[in-house]
Amino acid sequence: MFTPDFAKLAEDMGDLREDAVLSAVRKIAKETPELAQPTIDALCSGMNIVGELFEQSEYFVGDLIYAGELFSESFDLLTPLFNAKEDSGLSNRKVILATVEGDFHDIGKNIVKVVMQSKGLKVIDLGVNVPPSVILKAAQEENACAVALSAVLTSAIDAMMQTIDLFKKAGIRDKVTIIVGGACMNKTTAQRIGADAFGYTPEESARICYDACQRSVN
Repeated sequence: MFTPDFAKLAEDMGDLREDAVLSAVRKIAKETPELAQPTIDALCSGMNIVGELFEQSEYFVGDLIYAGELFSESFDLLTPLFNAKEDSGLSNRKVILATVEGDFHDIGKNIVKVVMQSKGLKVIDLGVNVPPSVILKAAQEENACAVALSAVLTSAIDAMMQTIDLFKKAGIRDKVTIIVGGACMNKTTAQRIGADAFGYTPEESARICYDACQRSVN
């Protein structure tokens, strides 16, 4: 019986061994589809390794882009295995995801999107350089239970704060969980600008939004 080696998969993802990663994911999808979620978790662990190596200047922007593409390709192989989660009770609850105005980085945002989708959440991805008014409008129209804001540039922190302030002015701040993440962000800054939480990893961001949507269902 085939038993996936998730530690090896995480290591291969961190080392950007494309053939090894895709071969393992294909085999898991075919022979042990019930292990799709632990497979995603292992890939996320590998992405954490990539992030650490980038911070240590062992990896560069091109490596991050390549890692993001490999992660997305791997998830595409697993996507059909998550269809059953549409009946989880969360299928009508939505999360708004955006890189805020003034920032065009989307690698981290795209990975967060994938992990959220793996948990059965419906993600409305607004893209990059998104103005506060557009984020608010989307949250209102989609009756979102959570909003996830991403930024890499410190200059974009003001846009995050302006977005949160706009939700307050619209009178719906207490109805929506707002989390922030990205290289420019930390827990202290998240608290300072009025966010509900700081998503320091894709898994943590997805968990926070999942819990928020669960509360809105119950």
